[in-house]
Amino acid sequence: MSSWEHVAAAYQQSFGRLCAGTIPAVLDAVIDSIDGTGTLLDVGSGTGELLLAAHSRGIDAVGVEPDEDMRRLAEITLPGRTRPGALPRLDLPDGSFSAVTANFVVNHLPDPRAAVRELLRVTAPHGRLAMTIWPAGGPGWGTLVADVFAAAQVTPPPSTRLPAELDFARTESGLANLARDAGADVLDAREIQWEWTIAPEDLWAGIAGGVATPGKTYLAQSDAVQERVMKEFDRRTAQAAKESGTLTFVNRAVLVVAGP
Repeated sequence: MSSWEHVAAAYQQSFGRLCAGTIPAVLDAVIDSIDGTGTLLDVGSGTGELLLAAHSRGIDAVGVEPDEDMRRLAEITLPGRTRPGALPRLDLPDGSFSAVTANFVVNHLPDPRAAVRELLRVTAPHGRLAMTIWPAGGPGWGTLVADVFAAAQVTPPPSTRLPAELDFARTESGLANLARDAGADVLDAREIQWEWTIAPEDLWAGIAGGVATPGKTYLAQSDAVQERVMKEFDRRTAQAAKESGTLTFVNRAVLVVAGP
């Protein structure tokens, strides 16, 4: 998760809002296991959007997040609810949480299998684990950014794909199999879909701020290429947002719910 260092504010302004689109489905998937008395653990809790949504629904929720800047932003809205922690080893007792969530976390880790085993280890025997990942082509904004980069003649970054023995299919069955391999019972595996509406300047803040692969790709370019990217982005988004002033994208994610 070190690739998220120093991008917390840009993430919160941009792609954090995108990732929040799955939160209602994630909480719906685990709320019955909490039964009013248990505690939810959000792993990779970022700037705290899922924790805040959980608390608004009366759920006792805490988070672990390795990045100090992310935790600092989470503290603004929910003081004292986030602590340092990173997969694949959480300094937490076995079976200590009625519900565990990992929203767009497993797909960013160098050893997804070890991560899922650890998520299950801290889930109570009759608890629920809910995980989301991006499937291929899932982020609806990807086509826009790919077209902008192609028109600006961006040099692609080196591949960050995991070695075959560590990788998994970025599909419903691929994520479900990670849970089964870790000894879990898979209770649900499906795609969910939602719309994300964002102002062009907020989307640009994520790219220019170095968030995720698009941002890192942009920052790796020469000044001349970055200038072309910015102009091409402004041209395309001005046209797309001319009626409402915002951009709307349809996105897909894989949701898997499992029990130990």
